[in-house]
Amino acid sequence: MHDAANAEMTCFPPAREQHGTGSPQDQERLTMLKEAIDSLPIGLGITISDTDGRIVYTNNVDAEMHGYAPGELVGKEARIFAPRRDDVVPRISPGSFCLWTRECLNVRKDGVEFPVQLTSRAIKDQSGRCLGVVTACEDLTARKLCEQQLETLAYYDPVTRLPNRSLLMDRLHQALALAERENRELALLFLDLDNFKDLNSSKGHENGDRFLQEVAARLAGSLGESNTLARLGGDEFVIVINSGPDEVGVAAMAARLQDLFTAPFVIDGEELYGSTSIGIALYPDDAVDVESLLRCADAALYQAKSEGKGMFHFFSQEMNERNMRRAALENGMRQGLGRGEFYLHFQPQWDLKSFRLTGAEALLRWQSPEFGLVGPDEFIPIAETSGLIFELGELVLHEACLHAARWCRICPQMKIAVNISGRQFRQPDFLQTVERHIEATGVPPNSLELELTESVIMERAERNIDTLRALKKMGVRLSIDDFGTGYSSLSYLKHFPIDAIKIDRSFIAELTSDSDDAAIAVAIISMARSLKLKVVAEGVETSDQLHFLAGRKCDEAQGFYFATPMPAEEFENYIREFCGRSETVRPPASH
Repeated sequence: MHDAANAEMTCFPPAREQHGTGSPQDQERLTMLKEAIDSLPIGLGITISDTDGRIVYTNNVDAEMHGYAPGELVGKEARIFAPRRDDVVPRISPGSFCLWTRECLNVRKDGVEFPVQLTSRAIKDQSGRCLGVVTACEDLTARKLCEQQLETLAYYDPVTRLPNRSLLMDRLHQALALAERENRELALLFLDLDNFKDLNSSKGHENGDRFLQEVAARLAGSLGESNTLARLGGDEFVIVINSGPDEVGVAAMAARLQDLFTAPFVIDGEELYGSTSIGIALYPDDAVDVESLLRCADAALYQAKSEGKGMFHFFSQEMNERNMRRAALENGMRQGLGRGEFYLHFQPQWDLKSFRLTGAEALLRWQSPEFGLVGPDEFIPIAETSGLIFELGELVLHEACLHAARWCRICPQMKIAVNISGRQFRQPDFLQTVERHIEATGVPPNSLELELTESVIMERAERNIDTLRALKKMGVRLSIDDFGTGYSSLSYLKHFPIDAIKIDRSFIAELTSDSDDAAIAVAIISMARSLKLKVVAEGVETSDQLHFLAGRKCDEAQGFYFATPMPAEEFENYIREFCGRSETVRPPASH
């Protein structure tokens, strides 16, 4: 947009220099044209100028658009609409156009410039002689504002006003191309706010958005103009470092970014704290194209988050291989659920006072045609993070209830223990899910025992007490698994309606050789007895461990000393062999 856009107003030499003054017929044609324009219901501004470039007519729309009264413009030069510039406006040959359309800036009477689209046509008589110019003017202010808003929506995040994914991808392509030409490095940092979902749900989405805005402001204030900061959505941000720092420099920058979260964020007068995990990928060491570089940074971010809050991690090939296996396992699990590759094994539990078989723990197994037998220590964490734990949890609960319903008819004191994950337990419909499976299978509720870790129970202790009480009201048994490995509050523990606690196998392994482990085990047994809770020891493998536990009045035990986990059919035979035996019969040793 520049002055040349309005040059048509002076592009025709005065008529007296070419052909003399206009004829009466010409004046009559111009009058008819003006009357025709006035009668048309059009929203465009119309101006007619003579060959001297002076306005001979404007309609009301054009006058109002430029801030003038009707008739005020007649006799003035058409270039009055052009912004005042120091540069010289070029003159255009009379024969250079018949129709000329362009966008430019016009100026109102008060000096305010605004965007317009002008369409000019030369007015000629039958001989081709130029009589003047008619120009249609459309005010583009609203359209330009709309275009600007659309561009903002298309390329900028509406909450933080930072570049969004689309603009980031465009800038990242440009940055990589420049880095390649200049033969230098580039760093990509992938940031994820720790526990932002909890903050968003507890403080509300409005405060969550304000928190994101404060985070964006701090991050932006710490970066140079040559770098790009973008929000991908949710709680994810990306920073592109164009200055070609080495790994040490990038690590120092990542540490500085994390330091930005040390001070609290004040939202509505309340101090909120946060932290961020960062994954880092380097060009060209880790990847040479945009998509691969983002994947590498994302993989490094996943590794950083798995190591705890407020960590940063560089991408490495070893990590990439682990992540590729994880992705393959996740995909295999989804297919395996549909193909029936998951099944239960059962490990027996024995009463150490009466030496009777009392129950078993249901343990999930996965036999994959692609990966072979995959251990639960590997696939359960993947199920937790991917959401597959819900479908797996339903499968385990249903199958365990089915078997318990059958086996309690063979052995009345038989109970089957099922591990419940934290994500399952926190589901709003968890109680209804348990009740549904009990009703569907016909299992006596006291033949089902649900095991939860102490960290899950303690996470939202006051709310969880209500859920546990509702389960007890159904008749279900409850136990705390892996006791001693997490944080326990005895003030809460005594209020939980639980039946038993299980000593983690890590304390049992060195029970007879490590005085500290022995002291912990004895303390747990003593505390449980004072709270009238049963104690089950996990991971019993030797007779020495068994005798130690029995001598300290531990109630029950399970482990390889008795039997390895076994398929349902094999365990049913085990039940028929050992259930109901007299107290004088010792539990079988598996080795």
